[in-house]
Amino acid sequence: MTPHLPVEIQLPFGLTDEHLDLRVICKAKTPVVLEIPTDFDEQLDGSKGTFGEVFAIQIVLTLVRSKVPLSIRWSSDTVAALIASSATQPLVAVLVSIEGARHQISGAIAEAELLKLLTDARKLLAKYRLQADFFSDRQIVLCTDSRGYSYPPDLYEAEARLRSREDFEGLIQDILFGQMANISEATEAYRFSSALGVIVAELFENSHIHGRFDLAGALLKPDAMRGLVFKRIKFDLPVTVNIDGRQKATMQIKDCLEISVFDTGVGYLQSFTREPFTDETDLGYEWKVLHNCLERHHNPEIRDVRASHRGMGLAEVLRALQQLQGRIEVRTGRLFAQRTFLPGELQAQMQPLSSPLAYRRQPIPKMLDYQKKYVGVPSKHDPVVGTAVRVIVPLK
Repeated sequence: MTPHLPVEIQLPFGLTDEHLDLRVICKAKTPVVLEIPTDFDEQLDGSKGTFGEVFAIQIVLTLVRSKVPLSIRWSSDTVAALIASSATQPLVAVLVSIEGARHQISGAIAEAELLKLLTDARKLLAKYRLQADFFSDRQIVLCTDSRGYSYPPDLYEAEARLRSREDFEGLIQDILFGQMANISEATEAYRFSSALGVIVAELFENSHIHGRFDLAGALLKPDAMRGLVFKRIKFDLPVTVNIDGRQKATMQIKDCLEISVFDTGVGYLQSFTREPFTDETDLGYEWKVLHNCLERHHNPEIRDVRASHRGMGLAEVLRALQQLQGRIEVRTGRLFAQRTFLPGELQAQMQPLSSPLAYRRQPIPKMLDYQKKYVGVPSKHDPVVGTAVRVIVPLK
């Protein structure tokens, strides 16, 4: 059999390239080389919210969980700085935590020195606490379950108990402390952190319950991990401005808070049905199950054997996001779904004018397809492991 030539992927954006045939790579176990360029940081900062780093993380974890041989090629000019600051580099944090990857470098740093950098970075990640002053635009708290570090104190109490909703609200308030100048009043800041804290608690609880175990209830390994990511981003939003007495559509950069949650679990479909995922699984059925999981209202024909939740359901999540003028994106299995209430973006699937709730302009509890934008019919994507969720909320 002719060996496969390695697929080379340039980070950070190459992992989310629509032309990347992830399904074929995973099925054929084609070796993959991830190239980290010297300007990795600058590229991330310049994406203006168009790049979902959490979805790139999910692709990396799909590769390694699918037993694809993975090599990570670092630039000798930036490797020491990037690895040493991995707690503020979410994608880098995941790369240094992978168990089976081969790390490559050429130039001034010897292999032994690189291994020490990686070992030190893993220890620092295990001790890292989320920073209230937000000295970096990005930071991550990482649960490396298969390495035995599953319960960081930012997210868990003693004896591996998930923190309360109130604690998650407090965590959001702490993270926002350095951003309070962007939020005009204390009451607005409280409303902001309270609504977002509930959403984050809901999302991370899902990873806690469904992101650690396989269908038989055994702890996932190797390369099983979960994460919570905070980012401060610049996001280009459509606005209408008055120029010489005429209304003109343009784009304006807004300061936003991005919060992401990811895991390497079995995903919504398998978690709900307790059945293995296959290529023959109906896409419409997978879409329906996603909504059942998010809504907590279940099809009586589908027996729900999942653990109980403190969940508030999709309707409440969307109402909170509408209040915050935010956006949510979810990728799981072959699905990529979204809803947006960002200023200037079209708000589809709202209560019809004939509804008694129409005057409140409340959203219908339904996700929309990421590609089709305003349509509740799913597009088929290459399957990924676990679940990745991205929430974006303007700070003003």
